[in-house]
Amino acid sequence: MDRELITNNEVNNDEKTIHLYFNPEIGLYVAYGFSAFFVHHIVNDIICSFSEDLQMPVALLKRAVVEELKKNTVKQQHDHHKYYRLELRRPIRLYGYVRWGKSVKW
Repeated sequence: MDRELITNNEVNNDEKTIHLYFNPEIGLYVAYGFSAFFVHHIVNDIICSFSEDLQMPVALLKRAVVEELKKNTVKQQHDHHKYYRLELRRPIRLYGYVRWGKSVKW
C-alpha cells in the first residue's frame, strides 16, 4: 500500500473519481477518504470503517461489488485488477462527509 499515493489521490479528488486498491492479503478492494464516501452512496454490501494508519474513512468491497460499481461510471482505468480509477457520471457533493466520517470511526 502506497500511503503517499492514496493520500494524494484523495486530497486531489474532484468529487467524481473513485480510487480502488486491491489488497491481496484480504482479497478485497479498498477505497479511502472521499472515494469511500462515494462508494457508500452508490452500492450496498460494503464494510465501512476508519483507517487509523491513514486517518481517513475506508470501505472494503468484494470483486462483485466493484463490477456493480463500474456500471455507474463513464470511464475506467485499471492496472491488472490491482488498482481502479473510476470516473462517475455525475459528481457526488461532499455534503455530509465529515458527519459520515465520524460515524464510521470505532
